[in-house]
Amino acid sequence: MDQGMKYKKTQNLRKFTYQFLIGCSLFSFFQCTTSRTEKIPIVQQEVETKEIVSPPVERPVNYHLLASKDTVEWLGSLKTGDTLTALMVLNRVDGWRLKHLDTLVFPDTIGTDIDLYAPFPKFVDDLQDVHKILFVSHYAQAFAVYENGERIKWGPVSLGRKYKPTPTGLFATNWKSKKTHSTINSSWILEWYFNLANFEGIGMHQYALPGFPASHGCIRLYRDDANWLYHWADQWIIENSKVAVHGTPVVIFGEYPYGQKKPWLLLAEDMKALEITPEALTSVTEEYLPTIMERQLKRDSVNLYQTITSL
Repeated sequence: MDQGMKYKKTQNLRKFTYQFLIGCSLFSFFQCTTSRTEKIPIVQQEVETKEIVSPPVERPVNYHLLASKDTVEWLGSLKTGDTLTALMVLNRVDGWRLKHLDTLVFPDTIGTDIDLYAPFPKFVDDLQDVHKILFVSHYAQAFAVYENGERIKWGPVSLGRKYKPTPTGLFATNWKSKKTHSTINSSWILEWYFNLANFEGIGMHQYALPGFPASHGCIRLYRDDANWLYHWADQWIIENSKVAVHGTPVVIFGEYPYGQKKPWLLLAEDMKALEITPEALTSVTEEYLPTIMERQLKRDSVNLYQTITSL
């Protein structure tokens, strides 16, 4: 069975069970008021009209390395579109930087969106009860957004440089600002900023992606990704100068091989070089899950209270 179909079936099990019980009650009621000869043709007709659709099978993507000096003219002619986006995402750079790289990783298949190249799994069964969570991988220099165990977005990042690495562990989206200034250099303007560690000054925001970890600890993002996360994630709720409700959970994990070959260049040798399995994400999240669920319950309670009082 296709993984996506299996996941959807599992995800909807609770709803199905509830609907099944209601259905049984209704069936019993109508059985008492309708003769058996009238009921059988209806059930048979429903069975005969069911249609089974097989999901499309995606073929694996193979990757190749190209010397940028041999493709400068071609790169310069690329317009905004799927090919340019694929190259930017796979090489973790802004578009204009592509021709300045020594080596490019290039896919043999250009997809209509970047999901085709995602290092993160599409589904994680053990996260089905987590409403919202954001993962950031040092090794892959990438982020992924999950809602109830399903990946709904991913993209490239530039994390902290060797001597200013982005800390790992469980964080939460605290407060946000459409535009703020860096505490390291006031001339650095950080757009679509979301703070993750209030006293350490760690956050995620729009800034240049050069194709390697280059920040002073923050998570650099493309503008569109930073804007999207800015509106998707929840802020904390402060009461009496204390955090009453935490924001969306963020798990930063892994290590980057500073001084070695960029991990995404290894895709030419192994198409699964960056693959993060569902089991790996489960393992990364396991120690934080009790805290995540406790905080989620608190937010759900507050949301429910606000809904009731607004009626």
